[in-house]
Amino acid sequence: MNSRLKTTGIALALGLGWSLTAQAEVWDMPSPQPADNYISENVSWFADQVREATDGKIDIRVHPGGSLFPGSEIKRAVQRDQAQIGVQLLSAYQNENPLFGIDSVPFLADSFEESQTLWEVSQPVLDETLNEQNLELLYHIPWPPQGLFFDREIDRPEDAQGLKFRAYNTATARFAELMGMTPTLIEEAELSQAAATGMVQSLISSGEPVYNHQLWSYLPEFYDAKAWLVVSHIFVNQQRWQSLDQATRDEIRAIAKQAEQRGIERAKAMTEQLKAKLSEKGVAINQPSESLEAEFQRIGRQMQQEWMEKAGDEGRQLVETYRQQQ
Repeated sequence: MNSRLKTTGIALALGLGWSLTAQAEVWDMPSPQPADNYISENVSWFADQVREATDGKIDIRVHPGGSLFPGSEIKRAVQRDQAQIGVQLLSAYQNENPLFGIDSVPFLADSFEESQTLWEVSQPVLDETLNEQNLELLYHIPWPPQGLFFDREIDRPEDAQGLKFRAYNTATARFAELMGMTPTLIEEAELSQAAATGMVQSLISSGEPVYNHQLWSYLPEFYDAKAWLVVSHIFVNQQRWQSLDQATRDEIRAIAKQAEQRGIERAKAMTEQLKAKLSEKGVAINQPSESLEAEFQRIGRQMQQEWMEKAGDEGRQLVETYRQQQ
């Protein structure tokens, strides 16, 4: 009898353990950035906090470096629930909707304060647009202000004519075209090989990819253009999100808010640190010449106008609201 009770108890315990395990949801989270990049580090922190707060009910597993899906496929993968949550630049998808590229309009918001204002103005519209695509926007992380890297000194706009330029979205590609360069869309994971083989002679970046991929010998000239602050967005499959109870959603939202603030503070701290680290590696930190700065401003005005024409009344209203709040 005791033996039978013992066996039954073991079976119940095993059954209970299986039941608890079965309740846990594994959410795969692709990231295009390498594991040591601050974006991947941030979402890994977020994943750890969610796992802890939900007692393992939501187990987010981060896949950095484009190892699960390349950056260009992340949004679609999350929409289709092939991955349950993801991080990527929405500006990479502005061919779908120009509003996704509002953070990458040159010289519209070129400081952390302006970037935050632009985010607060545009977030409700982005929320609504993503909801229609089966996605829920959780939080954003800005990158440090974008500057230009070259494989040579650039004193005048003419010096950049014909150079091969690494683009990561349509805005950067258009910027290159207007400067007379030849843009090619290249994922971050492919940067090292592209630079080593001469496919990249210039790019626009916060400096993080250049440092992480050790590109300083290929692109030793940096021009501190402060063109814009590109933004990475963290979004989740909407059906997965809605399947959670309200308390769990509230808890994840609170963690997302903390992760967002951590990301902003990290980006601010990195801005000058990156320049110092790149300088130590032999990169010249330059301010644009008067003629180069004038060209940047000309391109900025043209691209702002082009973007508003594509984005229509809704885009114009966002820009007007943003400028009123500056």
